[in-house]
Amino acid sequence: MSASVAPRPILVLLALLAVQVLFGSGYVVSKVLVGVFPPLVWASLRIVVSTVLMLGVAFFMGRKSPTSWREFFKPLIGFALLGMIINQSSFLAGLKHTTSTNSAILNTLIPLFTLAVVTIRGQERLTVFRVLGFVLALGGVLIMRKVEDFTLSDQTFVGDLLTVLNCLSYALFLSFSKPFLEKHDRVWTTAWLFVYGSVGISLLAAPDYMNFSWPEMTPMLWWCAAFAVVGTTLLTYFLNFWALSHAKSSSVALFIYLQPPIASLVAWGWRGEPITLRAISASLLIFLGMLLGLKKA
Repeated sequence: MSASVAPRPILVLLALLAVQVLFGSGYVVSKVLVGVFPPLVWASLRIVVSTVLMLGVAFFMGRKSPTSWREFFKPLIGFALLGMIINQSSFLAGLKHTTSTNSAILNTLIPLFTLAVVTIRGQERLTVFRVLGFVLALGGVLIMRKVEDFTLSDQTFVGDLLTVLNCLSYALFLSFSKPFLEKHDRVWTTAWLFVYGSVGISLLAAPDYMNFSWPEMTPMLWWCAAFAVVGTTLLTYFLNFWALSHAKSSSVALFIYLQPPIASLVAWGWRGEPITLRAISASLLIFLGMLLGLKKA
C-alpha cells in the first residue's frame, strides 16, 4: 500500500497546528479526568475505545486491509512500543514520581532528541537556522514553564528519569517510523498501532484495574471523556501520523513547542486563568523559533 500523492504544504501545516491545539486543550481536559480515574486506567480505557472506533472507520472506508506480517504487522510492534506503550506509560509513571514542573520542562527534550536522532541517522541536515530556531523555541517554553522552579532531588530522580525515557522513546518513534508511514496506509497503520497500544497499556494498567471503582459520570466528565477519545487520541494520532509521512520528523517535533501557549489560552478561556506578560513574551519567543526552525520547510 503505497502512500498517495503529496498534499499541499499548507494542509500539512494545518494538520500539525490542529494536533497542537487538540493536545494543548487535552492538558486541561486530562486534569479533570485523572482526578477521578487512575492515570493508567484512563489511558487504557481511552485507547481501547479509540481502537474500536478507528477499526470501525477503517472498515467503513473500505480501505484494503494489510496482510503482510513481515512488512506491516511485525514492524508495528516496535513502533507501538516506542510511540505508545513506553511513551505513555513512562510519562504517566514519571509524572507520579516527580513534580509537574519537572515533567513539563523535561518534556521539552522531545524536539531536541528528535533533531539529534535524525541528524545522527543522516535523515536530515543540520543548519544554523534550524539550531537557532530550536534553541529560541526551547527558551520560550522554559520561560513559560518557569524553569527556575526546576529541582533535582533523590525524591524526583526516578520520575525525572522516566520522563526523559518518554522523550527519547517518542523521538525515536518520530525518526524510525517515518519511512514506514510514508509507505503504508495511514488509516490502517493508526488502527493497528492502537490495537498493539491498547494491549500493552491495558496490561500495565491491570494492577490498577483490580482496585478500580467506576466514578459517577457527570455531564462534564462525559464531555471530557468524549473529547479525550475523539480529539486528543483519534484525531491527534491520525493527523500526526499523516503529517509525519509528509514532513520532516524534526519539523513535526518542533510543533510540540506550540502546546504550552495553546494550553495557556485554553486555561484562560475555560477556567479564567490570567495570561501574564511572561506567557506573552515566552509565546513570542516560541513563534520566532518556529519561524526560524521551519524556514526551509
